[in-house]
Order: sequence, then C-alpha cells, then structure tokens
Amino acid sequence: MPLSSIALPVAVGAVMALVPLAPHVSAADVSRSAASSACKGARTCYVDVSVAQVWESPDKVRTVDAKALTNPVDIRGWFAAMAHDINLRRDVPGETQALYGGRVTVVDTMTKDGVLWDKVVVHGQPTPRDAAGYPGWMPDRQLTKVRKKAPSGTTPERVTGPTAWGYGSRQALEAGAPSKGAIEYSFNTEFAVKAVAGAPSVVEARANDGTPIYFERDDLAKVPASGVTGDDVVAEARKFLGLDYLWSGTAGFGYDCSGLTSQVYSALGITIPRDSQPQFDAGGGAAPAGSAEGERITSPADLRPGDVVGFGSSTSSVTHVGIYVGRNDQGEPMMINSPRTGEKVREEPLSNRPFVGATRFIGS
Repeated sequence: MPLSSIALPVAVGAVMALVPLAPHVSAADVSRSAASSACKGARTCYVDVSVAQVWESPDKVRTVDAKALTNPVDIRGWFAAMAHDINLRRDVPGETQALYGGRVTVVDTMTKDGVLWDKVVVHGQPTPRDAAGYPGWMPDRQLTKVRKKAPSGTTPERVTGPTAWGYGSRQALEAGAPSKGAIEYSFNTEFAVKAVAGAPSVVEARANDGTPIYFERDDLAKVPASGVTGDDVVAEARKFLGLDYLWSGTAGFGYDCSGLTSQVYSALGITIPRDSQPQFDAGGGAAPAGSAEGERITSPADLRPGDVVGFGSSTSSVTHVGIYVGRNDQGEPMMINSPRTGEKVREEPLSNRPFVGATRFIGS
C-alpha cells in the first residue's frame, strides 16, 4: 500500500499485551532500555547498527537471539551462540535484515519485557507483501531518527568485500587491528565518502550522526552508473563462496538464497525483489513496486551469466534461487547459490534441483 495510507497508532509508546512464548528475551538480556531508544516515535528512521535483524514478531525472539538485539549489535557473537545446534540457525524467527543507514518507515510500536519495538517496512527490499517495503519488527534501540545530510565534497560509496572494518580514528585504523569502538560493516553498506589528505590508502566516511568513520581505501567503491554485465553479477557473487547460509540473511555475515541474489544485484545498482518467488515473477511481468522488471527465460539452453535461476515444484512455487555462471568443463549449466542451513555458498550444477525457469534483469 502507499505510505500515505499507513496510519501510525495514536499512542506511539503504548504498551500492548502479549502472551510471551518461552524461551524469550527479557530486559536483562539486552544492553539498553526502552527509555534510551533512538527512534522514539519518529515515522522515518534509519538503521543504527551494522546489520539489524528484522523479526517476525517480538514474541518469537529467543534467548539465544540476545546478541542480535543490542546496539552495537554483536552478529558474530549471535552466530557463535547458535553454533552448537543447527536447529537454532534453521529456526531463526527472522523476516530479513537491514544494513546500517538503511531507511525504514515505522508503522506501529509495542513494548515487550521493557523493550520498545517498532513494526517497520524496510525500503529497498521490494516485496508483494507491502508496496512500501519489507515488513517486520525491530528493537527501537537499533534505529535512529538522525541521518545527517552528506557534506559537500563527498560521494556515495559502498562496502565491496563481504565485510569491512570502520574505525573511529585514522590512528586506530593504522594500528592494523580492530580496536574498541571499531565496527564491522556488511557488503553493500553505503556511506558518504571523501579522500583524506596525505593518506591515499584511507577514506573518511560519515556515520548517521555525521561523525567520521575511517576505512581502507580499497574497502569502498562507487556503485556502477551504467554498463553492468552478467559477468559483473557473477564476479560479485563469487566473493561469497564459502560463506555460511543464514535464513533471513541479507548481509555479508551470512545470506539466504534470495538474500544473496538481491544484494549482489543491489551492489551493482539494480534493485530486484527480496524473495525467491517475486524474483522469479519479476520475469513474468509481475515485479513488485520498486523492483526492476526482468525477462522470463524458460530453457537452460538460453541462460546467460547473471540470470537469476529459479527452482521449485512449479512456476508458482519457487522456493530457491541462484545466479547462473555458465557451463563447466563438462558442459553442465552451473550456478552460485546459498543452499540451506548448515551449508555454504557454493557453485553447483543446476541439475541438483528442479529448475523451473529464470529471470534476466540485465540485457533483457
């Protein structure tokens, strides 16, 4: 629906009754209270942690998820907390993730166990579920209403590797190791960037509140303005070979299948749907609002590198996607994909899954 039709609740900070599901996260499990929330009822807010999990519902959050709820967030600590049991990663109650600086619209709020939560739609992740963006819940503490305008002399650039460390000072960066206060940001996170005089290997970026963050020059680059090819898509996807699968993942710490495909395209300046079925449907004239339109490819013989290949029981039940890379030495059509919980991003034959078609977003 259009944003103009979304009504905010009259009492933004009102407490809503919930029946908690055990195990749950209490106020003691997190580092900041609702009283210190950063969004504080604003309608438009911005992600204020390196990557924010967007949850199905506050009442589905588990004790093991505590490290994913803080500001600053501890994504790697969250992964470590789930490492002993594959079911914990398989059953992550997440919808998607949102990267630092990403814009969200707050459509509702609730307080649970002393923690303020915002129901949001995440912009830049097209879905037929909501024309405004991808819906879900986030702890208010991970959002901010502050997003200062980029200063003159800066250009927008994005993280190019799976992750990159940002430092609060040049001295910390030049020390050569992450120090207290350094933050690990995800692939495709965008910053306003300028050169640093006398330091060609360093760039200065800006945080939401305008404070400087220092990166290695090679960790950030401009998004291509035009001329993107299918081979460019494949090259971006190859960066993540060996990365662990994460259900709901859209960050360089771990992707699900459609999180990988959508973020690879986004990094090249092309916005495609967030989820598998809509990515496939975008090739059949049914792209959701905000998404690029694609071309339907029905035969593996007609595939080109960069095509988003779809798999499932039928064209209306696409449950997996990957990126077509070409044929191997044996002539088999191959793809890069993030397969499933417990596995890693890999290159494998299309024949390993039931192929139903593909969407071509480049050169269609």
